[in-house]
Amino acid sequence: MSQELLLTVATSLPLTGLGVLLFPEETESELLAFELYVQLPVRLLWPDGREQNSTASVEEVFRPVVPGALQNVAVRALMLNQEDAAEVPMGTRVYRREM
Repeated sequence: MSQELLLTVATSLPLTGLGVLLFPEETESELLAFELYVQLPVRLLWPDGREQNSTASVEEVFRPVVPGALQNVAVRALMLNQEDAAEVPMGTRVYRREM
């Protein structure tokens, strides 16, 4: 089964009732190749070896360039579409699954 690495998680942000935003370590994200809001089948490989299949959407989030800065920069992130999802640990790798 062919799988494409989409990102390695730098930080995650649980959003009650929506899911969890996964922010990439990489500044040039593989997510730029996808249209916004597209739904992707994904496989998460946790640092402890656990695996989880899910669905995620490509999102664009505006974040400060540096903490407290007035300028914001748009970054691509994945929204893990699980209403009860918890924080995803740093270092988790997210792959696109073939259907």
